Amino acid sequence: MTEFVLFGGKGGVGKTTLAAAAGLVSAREGARTLVVSTDPAHSIGDAYECPVRETPTRVTDEANLFALEIDPRERFQERYGNTFEKLLSDVQSLGVDLSSDDVGAVSEEGLVPGADEVAVLDLFAEYNDHPNWEVVVFDTAPTGHTLRLLQLPDVMNTTLGRVLALRDQFSSVTSTVGSLLGRGDDSPSYGDQADQLEQLTEEVGERLRDDDRTTFRAVTLAERMSLEETDRLLAELESNEIAVDGVLVNKLLQDASEDCPTCWPRYQEQLKLLAEARDRFELPVREVPLVADKQGLDRVEAVTEFVDGA
Repeated sequence: MTEFVLFGGKGGVGKTTLAAAAGLVSAREGARTLVVSTDPAHSIGDAYECPVRETPTRVTDEANLFALEIDPRERFQERYGNTFEKLLSDVQSLGVDLSSDDVGAVSEEGLVPGADEVAVLDLFAEYNDHPNWEVVVFDTAPTGHTLRLLQLPDVMNTTLGRVLALRDQFSSVTSTVGSLLGRGDDSPSYGDQADQLEQLTEEVGERLRDDDRTTFRAVTLAERMSLEETDRLLAELESNEIAVDGVLVNKLLQDASEDCPTCWPRYQEQLKLLAEARDRFELPVREVPLVADKQGLDRVEAVTEFVDGA
């Protein structure tokens, strides 16, 4: 059974470093571990100080730890191409009677505009109970992308219902139209791809809601805006029935001196907001110190004692 651990939060809070540290801890505990970056602004390779590709790449010699970075748009293009854009184009060019509301709903709910999220869903499905990995740690994109991803199984089911309805309208058109849908050759039909994606979203939705095998860790800073965004993220995770095992408050100053005119006020503000976080979030809150004097793998190593594995 493969366990999923997702790290998410506002951009710049240090998700990648903490995800990399969790992967290292998990591997050192004996689990075959894969760390996956789904953030378009990849930095897992920087964290481990080694090249990371779109296939699992070993990143340390001492532990069974691998990493990969995906380009969501390229993955979407490879797996699904322009199926849904072409579907809408064909519908309109063949004069099938569709209201503007129908077309707009498909567009707004994100078939092609949601390509990044669809690609990540596809990735989740690929590594769901994968025989090679006991733990998969996901370094997710910033909060907005993550929320769209978590909502996508439900949104996509609604949208896919529209796509399937479009397919049904096509079924009553001539065989010439049928050939345009891929029924006259070996290429998959629109309906086949829609069914495949519908099944994928249902499976991933169930997996993300399985708190025995999936957990989310929210990363934040002791800053007002970051805490507010974390509050919204946690509310959305709860509404989507995604289990969260804690909040990591990252980049905390340690032992600041009153003699430092810039450090001391910031330190005091962090202490106040840290106490507020403990009161606000009904979850364990873990402190992670600022590691300003280290980079790359040294920084990852420095925070491993503050981060759990799977």
